[in-house]
Amino acid sequence: MTTTADLGPVLDDLELQAHEIEVADVADHASLTGAALGESRTRLLVLPGEVGDLELAALRDRLWPQAHVTAVYRISEQGAVKRQALAKNLALPGEVSGPARTLLYVRSRADALGRSVTVAKFDANAEGWNGVPGAPTYGHYRWMRRLLAVVAKPTAGLRCLDAGCGAGWVGIEAAKLGAQASAFDPSPEMVRIASDNAASEGVPLDARVGFVEDVPFKDPFDLVLNSGVISFAPDADDYLNSLDALVAPGGTLVIGDLNPLARGFKRRRKRPLLPARELNGIRRDDVEQRLRERGYHCEGRWYYQLSFPIPEMMTVSEQRWNGLGCGLALLANKAATAIDHGVGSSMASQFDSWILKLSKAP
Repeated sequence: MTTTADLGPVLDDLELQAHEIEVADVADHASLTGAALGESRTRLLVLPGEVGDLELAALRDRLWPQAHVTAVYRISEQGAVKRQALAKNLALPGEVSGPARTLLYVRSRADALGRSVTVAKFDANAEGWNGVPGAPTYGHYRWMRRLLAVVAKPTAGLRCLDAGCGAGWVGIEAAKLGAQASAFDPSPEMVRIASDNAASEGVPLDARVGFVEDVPFKDPFDLVLNSGVISFAPDADDYLNSLDALVAPGGTLVIGDLNPLARGFKRRRKRPLLPARELNGIRRDDVEQRLRERGYHCEGRWYYQLSFPIPEMMTVSEQRWNGLGCGLALLANKAATAIDHGVGSSMASQFDSWILKLSKAP
């Protein structure tokens, strides 16, 4: 039986004390599910031998949505320990005695999508989510943020809210079109960046810290823009109830997020590790149905951001070819989005993201 005392290098890497985590030996993982894990918040699952990536990916899917696999540790017969994580793979110092094993570091869904985790993640990576002016891919970055504002078509003076604003560009684009824009984000650092971006663009933006479920504004808005946020919500219905409260009767909601039906996302599901947000993505038609049940009428549907291999080609172009080809990829994205919308927005597998524009009943 494996105990925490046997796994010193792993606990050191996780920066956990022995009493903070439960270790469970899993003799047969083929039928293990998230429901079988119970209520433990953090756990190390110990699987015998070397387990392949495809097997681990299948197990990850069975554990979700109750639990999220955050890291994989592989212990060789010689006792060497290697960490496989989303951010960085690493050979750990020290050795572990015993046979070869594969360890999964598992957290509950509530932990993986919790508020403190979300705030820490965005605070730590805020600059990276702001885009890099002058970079070959910056035009594509700004086009994606501009698209939601263009779809919304705010009229001059319309009270507009960018809910979960990140670097603020969606709300800033709406302000440039004439809206009276406000914004909020869970990350104080992202709010600071959004305020700086608005100032640099010469438009007013009332940016504050808050969550959709705990909004820092009192009155509802005529237009609410919500881009790439619902996949971070632990409970989609609770989230949509809170989002609905931000939209004034007769107002407009433009919501967008990642598309779990995309070709690129399906390819990535072969990996043993995926961000909780990607596993938590919701189909566009599912979100539309839930909003219809809340009294909304859909005025338009879009898919955008071409899926595999376009993002990968843009990255290679930026890193190896001095950006040659990024402009063509942007043109392809714009054309494909326009064509898809024009023919009824039916090419789900070709795009990584979706948008809905909906009106709320008066």
